[in-house]
Amino acid sequence: MRWICSLCCLWAFAFAAVVTAAPPADAVKTGRGEVKSPQKDAAKQTPPKYTTASIRGKVVWLSEALRRRYGVKVDRDSARTMVALETPRGELIPIMKEARGRGFWTDPRLHGIEMELFVRRYRGIPLVQVIRVYTLKHGKKYEFDYWCDICAIPMFELKPCDCCQGAIRIRKRLVREKPTKKTNRPASE
Repeated sequence: MRWICSLCCLWAFAFAAVVTAAPPADAVKTGRGEVKSPQKDAAKQTPPKYTTASIRGKVVWLSEALRRRYGVKVDRDSARTMVALETPRGELIPIMKEARGRGFWTDPRLHGIEMELFVRRYRGIPLVQVIRVYTLKHGKKYEFDYWCDICAIPMFELKPCDCCQGAIRIRKRLVREKPTKKTNRPASE
């Protein structure tokens, strides 16, 4: 019984020590009784690893765009190694070759058509990572992927189905803009 009493006392002293511990030397007390530490504030202000953006343009081979726009001739063995989105303003944005972007290397039908890419832009690198692909036609926006009718699964590059190894097809689905909620409330409410 005595050891239980000692354990309770020990726990109470530990709790009191934590609760009454002094804040860090560089901490600042605010008017509301809060304690702010510059170290914690700096961690909260760290910029995100990436940002997301929607960019429009046409996918092109980077080497062809460099030759056409600037007269730069790259080596023959690197001519088809990089794709970029060429924006209407003439900006060339290189695309990463990974799961979602790989389709631009494997399907030439994706080059030279109006597109909107939803991408991640990472700090410190010029390449973008593709998250979603949309095609634009006659003022309408279509979500683009490849589809297996047998397995009913989407894929992101032209190849045999990952599941059944059968043929896949291009699938375009009209993107319907969500209507904005309108209310008929008087301005005084």
